[in-house]
Amino acid sequence: MASSKKVDAEKQSVNEDLESHRKTTPEEAQAMLRGENRQHFEGLGLQWGVLLGGMPQQLMPQVVATVLKAGGTRPAWRWNVNKTDFYLMAWPKDEPVRACVVMAGPEGDKLHPLDAFPMAEGLPNDAKVAENHPWKVGVGGNVAVTMTEGRSPMWFYDPVFERDYDMLTEGVTQTFLLSGVCLSIRKALLDDITITKGPQFEVYAQDWLEKNPGKTGLDVPPLKFNLKGRHLIMPGRQFCEYQMRATVEDVDDCRLDRMDIRILYVSFPFDDRPSLQLPLYAPKSVLKDFDPKAGDEIDAYVWLQGRVTDQDEQLNDVPETPVQ
Repeated sequence: MASSKKVDAEKQSVNEDLESHRKTTPEEAQAMLRGENRQHFEGLGLQWGVLLGGMPQQLMPQVVATVLKAGGTRPAWRWNVNKTDFYLMAWPKDEPVRACVVMAGPEGDKLHPLDAFPMAEGLPNDAKVAENHPWKVGVGGNVAVTMTEGRSPMWFYDPVFERDYDMLTEGVTQTFLLSGVCLSIRKALLDDITITKGPQFEVYAQDWLEKNPGKTGLDVPPLKFNLKGRHLIMPGRQFCEYQMRATVEDVDDCRLDRMDIRILYVSFPFDDRPSLQLPLYAPKSVLKDFDPKAGDEIDAYVWLQGRVTDQDEQLNDVPETPVQ
């Protein structure tokens, strides 16, 4: 799958894209709930933009140069496919969110930059592989996993998809390190939501009319949900993007280059399996004046990332070494 790829970001307006993520019509919201009209967008310009705080095409050359000069690798970040060596280099080594460059070349020969992506360390979650979508260039791809039987799968971007490929067999359960990068975030504003159309409302209306003979569809009152304390995950516009409502359980701080980042630890409970545990990385570029704390309820538009857990396991105990 890997092929030559220029290590630069897409020329797109970060601010314009962020605004588009904040505005959703009622019709779009209903379609999003059903997971319709999503696409596999193969680009990371928006993610780089919020994490670096500027236009990626201007900042990426220096970031890549820094990774190549000061970055390190680990045994689990080196692999070989079809006699091609791949080395993932990451920087900085003492932060949980990093800029990464994958170097590749013929076995035993000189390595050249092939791919670049941000990598946010995740928490381990077991899930069954449902589907995958390799990107046309680079070493990444999108992976769908089943969190609970009978529900739509959850998609995330795997930056080392090519390394993980043989472990992504449909129906096999793996432990994935999952995390999210906030593309927008705010304090949850609404405690109630009103629904007047769509599949949920139709089921509710039919039941209401059966219990109220003589009434018509015009008499059906709106369907209301109380959101206080609720944990919600709804599909976004692209695969791997989700609208989330959750309660912050803990917070931490980190930094990528010049960008301060708040880590928000959240969980999503299930009836028949352990909770989904996620660290959400919220850069200052999207937080602005919002200062989330433990106990706050948040609404966030999140890009999910994950990878099969590294085979060298104890991540913090594995020294990172430069590529020779």
